[in-house]
Amino acid sequence: MSRYSKGETSEAKLQEKHAKTQSLLTKILLIRKAIEQRRRLPSLDALKSKRGVPFKAALAWTDVELGVVSCSYNTSREPYNIEYSDQLSTALKTYNNLPPIAEPPSPQKRTTQRLQQEEISILKNQIDYLTNTVGEIYRAYMQLIARVDEHTRQDLRYQQVLKSHTQALDRAHLTLVKP
Repeated sequence: MSRYSKGETSEAKLQEKHAKTQSLLTKILLIRKAIEQRRRLPSLDALKSKRGVPFKAALAWTDVELGVVSCSYNTSREPYNIEYSDQLSTALKTYNNLPPIAEPPSPQKRTTQRLQQEEISILKNQIDYLTNTVGEIYRAYMQLIARVDEHTRQDLRYQQVLKSHTQALDRAHLTLVKP
């Protein structure tokens, strides 16, 4: 027998429902406050698209510091949340029409002759290191080629041909023997 009868809701579900309604109210208040103060909410702007913050993105907005949790579209359209959902939609439209705050340009780092010389020396050291590394790789490659003689290469080619023939004939039970 179940703990709850038909139509009865657990206390945890009721608390979750209440928390989501409170979150909708908090979202409305935060957005209205941001509109009044002509400022942007960074955690909300992270969800921004080309046309502003979409309604469903605002519903999914989560920020622990601001006490905002996500909510599904269906939950926002429940009879007990529909008024808050409409208010959120209206506030969000106003928020999206706010002019974007221009960020002050970051000051350019002044480059002096000494800093340029240090950067040049670092780049020269990197070039020397890469040149030496490429030389070592080339030497290793040439040494490998010298060790692999013509007979070994022919054996490998022969094995590859046999393998392709067995695959073509669908006789996978044949195995290749490595020299």
